[in-house]
Amino acid sequence: MVLPTTLQGNLMPAEINFLAENETVTILPRYSMKKIELIGTPIPPLRAMRREKVPLWVALILKSQDKCNIVPPKWLNLAYLKEKHEEELRKPNQFSDLPWHWQEIAKILLARAQDDLSDPSHQLRSVIQDLREIRLVKSRKGLKELNESNISLNGLSLLEINELRPFVLGVMNKLRSLHETTTTSKEVDEDMAEVSDDDY
Repeated sequence: MVLPTTLQGNLMPAEINFLAENETVTILPRYSMKKIELIGTPIPPLRAMRREKVPLWVALILKSQDKCNIVPPKWLNLAYLKEKHEEELRKPNQFSDLPWHWQEIAKILLARAQDDLSDPSHQLRSVIQDLREIRLVKSRKGLKELNESNISLNGLSLLEINELRPFVLGVMNKLRSLHETTTTSKEVDEDMAEVSDDDY
């Protein structure tokens, strides 16, 4: 598939989800299973009712076969997310510390492991949406402070950076070319001033 030029430097949402599924999560297996050697990630031996860390994609396969329960990450609960929402409101120039793939993992677990979550899914979705919106507003507000040399995106997740990337790259390229033009014209003006001083 050929993408428009504006999107060629970006990751597609499906690619970001794919990357998020490599994050490790804790599971509670219902069956014992021998260790599996895979090219990228070896799957440890699983014992029934003993917690083990595995990649999210493995947890989802086992969950779909009713062979495990997924232990939700400690950040995926109402109290923690509400606290982060309050922190976002208290600190208008700073992003709260959330995992690199927090949105994707939350979306996947809300869709495919709802019964393993400790809080009602509709409340979790609501807080996640509020958190996402306030962070989006803050990131757009932060774009007003762009300059030609750098931009600070500390605390943003991969998905949030990916959403901003097409706009930010275009603006920074324009700012850089404007900066180079003004620098060159100042140098020319200084050279002209030196020449005119020599004439006197």
